[in-house]
Amino acid sequence: MLEDKSAYAVGTLRYTAAGLGIVLFWLLFGEFAIALRDRSAIPGVMELLRQHHASDTMIAVLVSALPALLGSVLVPIVGFRSDRFRSRWGRRLPFLVGITPVAALVLVALGNCTAFGRATDRLLGVLSPGADACVLAWFCVFWTVFEGVALVTLALYAGLVNDIVPRSVLGRFYAGFRIVSLVAGILFNLWLFRLTEHHLREVFLGIGLFFGAACMLMCVRLKEGEYGPPAVDGPGAPGSPNSWRAMGRAYWRECLSDRYFLLVFLALTASELTFMPFNTFSQLYADSLGMDKAVLGKLLATSYALSIGLSSVIGWMVDRYSAANVTVWTMGLYLCVACGGFLAVHDLPSFAVVYVLHVVVAGTYYTAAASLPMALFPRARFLQFDGAKRFLFSTSNIALSFLLGPMLDSTGHDYGLTLLSGALLAGASLVMFRRLSRAARGRVGAASSA
Repeated sequence: MLEDKSAYAVGTLRYTAAGLGIVLFWLLFGEFAIALRDRSAIPGVMELLRQHHASDTMIAVLVSALPALLGSVLVPIVGFRSDRFRSRWGRRLPFLVGITPVAALVLVALGNCTAFGRATDRLLGVLSPGADACVLAWFCVFWTVFEGVALVTLALYAGLVNDIVPRSVLGRFYAGFRIVSLVAGILFNLWLFRLTEHHLREVFLGIGLFFGAACMLMCVRLKEGEYGPPAVDGPGAPGSPNSWRAMGRAYWRECLSDRYFLLVFLALTASELTFMPFNTFSQLYADSLGMDKAVLGKLLATSYALSIGLSSVIGWMVDRYSAANVTVWTMGLYLCVACGGFLAVHDLPSFAVVYVLHVVVAGTYYTAAASLPMALFPRARFLQFDGAKRFLFSTSNIALSFLLGPMLDSTGHDYGLTLLSGALLAGASLVMFRRLSRAARGRVGAASSA
């Protein structure tokens, strides 16, 4: 009998150390393209929104609430279908191949919002609501499509990682994932961010083309394993006339009616929301204090460099002490940072310190918590459970956005309140993780006594 030299296994896939290294390389190559797309999008569109006089409420709705709404609808649907999809190319890669060209093209279209808006303004003449309104109208259209395909891309990528990366290396993989993502952010902030004010079209064109080509190459070079037969949800199985009703029943029965998984969703939602307020308005916060964009870009690049240095340590800690423990420690640390920042920030130096701490601690959280859903959700229906979590997160994000934007407008743009909001959410996440830990111990105890 030939010796099995496979050192790592996941599902029906078996890897040698070298084979696993190749798989991880292509996954990280694709992540670099996705990260460059995503890290360029928000700063670029924030500059566009600022130039065309969008209000804080509009920014909160478009940048936070709209993606949340799209995520609450699209991710559960695509996740449910992808978990049950079977083809010779797998259950994730066919969806990624289909959506990647759309994501690339719509990013290019976003860069042309100003040109489209001005052309529309000239075409409408006296009926035009104004050049700014026309630009923002085009932006709303393209941004909606972009956010939809971006969210689906991220969900499918996470599903692919769940299916082809062994559990034993997830912490270290996501450390590499974080490093690659940060390198993309550093490159953008050092060399491209300053160009977005006058050359947004060219920046988005280049990034869109690179993203499309790189992500397609990743899909071609990777291979999924074999899956068992797809789950059948009674007479309403996918493809039957009642499949939408069956999908709703499956989400309720398997995800939302189980108290343990409901606590999982609440804990993950609270922790993910924690960084949203400051992330959304940090660029405007810096502008309100008179910080130059070049200085802000260098601060962000410095923060990313520090996070790169920490990522390997965080990945090792996750594999050693568990993603849940490291996540809880990180949320406690951010509670201290956000409370201190709310009390201390009053000028550029104090903002710079808190900004760097925020980015580094948030990066630690993203590295630590990246593999947490994979440890908590069933592998076979990972995207279904992730979609249920996304629905709860998205609805909460919408509510937070509609509270945060008007609050900032009504307080004369007191962006320090974003740090206070983050502190409250960090505290809530710690409470939920505590309750989840007790529920998990009770679940294990009940299983062992059965």
